[in-house]
Amino acid sequence: MRLSALYLAISSLLAAPCLLAQEQADQLGEIQVEGEAETTPAVTRTPVGDTSQGLPVDGGDFLRDINGVSGIRMGGHGIDPVIRGQSQNRLNILLDGAYIHGGCPNRMDPPTAYSAMESYDSVTVIKGSQTVIYGGGGSGGTVLFERKPPRFEAGKSYLGQVDAGYKSNSKTKEFSADVAAGSETGYIRGVVGYKDADNYEDGDGNEVRSAYENQSGNLLLGYTPDKDRRLELNIEATREDDTLYAGAGMDSPMSDADNIRFKYEQSDGLGPFAGVKAEIYSSQVDHLMDNFSLRELTAPMLMSVPTTSDTTGGRIFGDIMVGGSNLTLGIDFQNNERDADRFSGMPMMAEPTTLQSIMWPGAELDQTGLFAELAMPVGNENMLKLGLRYDRVDASISRGDEKPDLGPSPTPNNLYAAYYAETSDEQTENNLGGFVHYEHALGDDSL
Repeated sequence: MRLSALYLAISSLLAAPCLLAQEQADQLGEIQVEGEAETTPAVTRTPVGDTSQGLPVDGGDFLRDINGVSGIRMGGHGIDPVIRGQSQNRLNILLDGAYIHGGCPNRMDPPTAYSAMESYDSVTVIKGSQTVIYGGGGSGGTVLFERKPPRFEAGKSYLGQVDAGYKSNSKTKEFSADVAAGSETGYIRGVVGYKDADNYEDGDGNEVRSAYENQSGNLLLGYTPDKDRRLELNIEATREDDTLYAGAGMDSPMSDADNIRFKYEQSDGLGPFAGVKAEIYSSQVDHLMDNFSLRELTAPMLMSVPTTSDTTGGRIFGDIMVGGSNLTLGIDFQNNERDADRFSGMPMMAEPTTLQSIMWPGAELDQTGLFAELAMPVGNENMLKLGLRYDRVDASISRGDEKPDLGPSPTPNNLYAAYYAETSDEQTENNLGGFVHYEHALGDDSL
């Protein structure tokens, strides 16, 4: 009898948590999650209009808020995007149709460092190998910072927006103005931006080196002779001053970029093409980093690295409609020239003047590509996408045999021979790439 009573007591105790859990579960209210089905989950287009949380530091800061995108951070500015674990040249990043290659061998200034977010209307992220239109490679994805022509309300020929902000931690001051005026035959748009930030304090109250000052200006001139044609000239300047990096052994006293873009669009057909687009661009980047002008010298020698990175390129492509399919054909080209010298000097000197190393020995990269991309519906719920691209790449250096001032310092070709078993005066590659995608829609209500 005692065993039976004990068994009954133990069983009751074991069952009590289950009954309690069941009782608590029954008390929970219904939770509903609503959303729109993503028709293209690998492609995200995000407007840049919301400034309620303040202006993003740069394009890399803006991209970190997009699902599947992160960033590599050395300081408060110049955040390097990462998509699906890939970064740097594994991402094709275009700023209003233009490639801009940074001037820092240590990537203090990735392309997104020169993206004045107040001047862009939207950002499109294409994850993975989804297109061949915007350049070779890009296995991690493609990022398009896009500007649209200003749209005026009926009866108005102007529009404008002014934003200003302040952040107490880092004492960041922000200001931007975007104004435009125009008519049916053309427009003019001007965008200016200014940011000034000090170092910030982390959760433990430690000061983190992250200060920077940024100024940017954009002038866009558009000519629209009719609703199917548009020509646009864009002149842009970006100035980065006194940028501090907690994650690097140097800081950047200055980093400047000047860009020119020209675009032509026609949507009423040209020969076999339903529409064509042509773009030409040029960018010049001047960058300087050192270990003494913005921080206390802790190294035994002064070090300074002035660099340049100049990029010129363009593309022309058009769409051919074949039944319900869309075939895009085009050609693009890009040339990048880089120089970087490292100078050293004694601590008592005002500036280091001894050429210690030639980091980018007049490096030049020429790339010409041909591409074709097809989007073909297969029934009502399926889509077949095909892309094929050919690139000819010519790489060369013009200062391979130049010797630094320090006696034991090797020439660039000495280093290439030691690490790669050959010199690098000139190399040519013929690259072929592409993709095949088959998409099936699960249904209108599927997420």
